[in-house]
Amino acid sequence: MAAQTTPVTRTSPSSASTPTGGKIIPHLRNRVGGLIAVVGLALALLSLYLPWLSTGTGGGISALDLTEILDLRAMAPLNFLGLLVLSVLVAVTLFTRLGFFAAANAVLASLVLIAHLIFVWVLFSSTDTSDPMLAGLPDGTSVTYGPFVAAIGFILVIIGSALAAKSAEYLLPDRAEARMFKDS
Repeated sequence: MAAQTTPVTRTSPSSASTPTGGKIIPHLRNRVGGLIAVVGLALALLSLYLPWLSTGTGGGISALDLTEILDLRAMAPLNFLGLLVLSVLVAVTLFTRLGFFAAANAVLASLVLIAHLIFVWVLFSSTDTSDPMLAGLPDGTSVTYGPFVAAIGFILVIIGSALAAKSAEYLLPDRAEARMFKDS
């Protein structure tokens, strides 16, 4: 009689069951994504103090000065609120692994980037032209590197948040729904 062999199943560490519901969550990717989003937000905030416009006399106009020159003080609370919400979402993305906040941050940063690019297009259309779209800019102004630093910052927020969202948890571990999925 021939000896019977018993099939052996092997599991790799990535397929082993874990307390998180059978999937190992890459914490490092989540943290790196959060850090990229923080760096991007820091660049976007730093750009507020960088020159956005260059005057013919060699001086620069920052984004904070631009709101006063163009009399956009009515938009300042909306801009502040948007940056505040982005800051909160970036902080939650960095310190937790909750995917909803990371995904919401990526979506909000995308909308902010679109609005920013539209404003930069209006700025370009208003400098060195006889028919500017924005009234109130000094003569001989040109767009400098400030808006581009802000755009790079928003792009980094989007990339970092998307990376964090890709490796995040989407269920709260202490909720009944999470335990129900963990047991199945």
